[in-house]
Amino acid sequence: MAVLGAVGGLLAALGLLAFGLYCCYVRYIHAKYDHIPGAPRESFIFGHLPILWRMLRKQEFMHDLFLQWAEKYGPVVRLNAFHRVSLMIVSPEGVKEFLMSPQYSKDPLVYGRVFSIFGERFVGNGLVTVCNHEHWHRQRKIMDPAFNRNYLIGLMETFNEKAEELMTKLEEKADGKTEFSMLTMMSRVTMDIIAKVAFGLELNALSDDQMPLPRAVTVALEGVTKTRIPFIRQKE
Repeated sequence: MAVLGAVGGLLAALGLLAFGLYCCYVRYIHAKYDHIPGAPRESFIFGHLPILWRMLRKQEFMHDLFLQWAEKYGPVVRLNAFHRVSLMIVSPEGVKEFLMSPQYSKDPLVYGRVFSIFGERFVGNGLVTVCNHEHWHRQRKIMDPAFNRNYLIGLMETFNEKAEELMTKLEEKADGKTEFSMLTMMSRVTMDIIAKVAFGLELNALSDDQMPLPRAVTVALEGVTKTRIPFIRQKE
């Protein structure tokens, strides 16, 4: 029993030492990045996670909070979770700089969550998720003809056609009584355009409410959001 007690005491001491060292590391991370604007942390260890957990439990739209933070703290906002720091960038210039410049390497931990969601393949290893800039540049060069100005001008007929369909759909619902989601409408017309110009498919997601693809995309994006927040399944 004495030996077990000694071993238990040693393990407890090692645990406390490890926790103390981890807290020191978290404090170092805070000191390193706290010059970047951000909302006050609710927890030394969990950072901003308690705020996000509450919103998820209430089924509130988290991006509304991000928009409020951007309006209050500026186009670059700091988010803390444990020892990790994430930056939310909302200005077009900032987004372009971070996505296009090889100076800012992609985090495999973040982009790997888009590769697959809860063990199921999502976007795979392509332009969106590849972390090696040289590999990305080669893939992007293959896609350059699809973004040629003359080619895009040739697609204007499809863009206009789908825009007219959207306007017709909005006129049907604009009776002053019917409530509907503009986000859903814009998402569906975007899917219709991409399906037509990229794959030659008439998806009809805007006119067919039973089309399964929009719902599947929504579920997948919800999965992306949840995988970005540690312990989300335990907190729900």
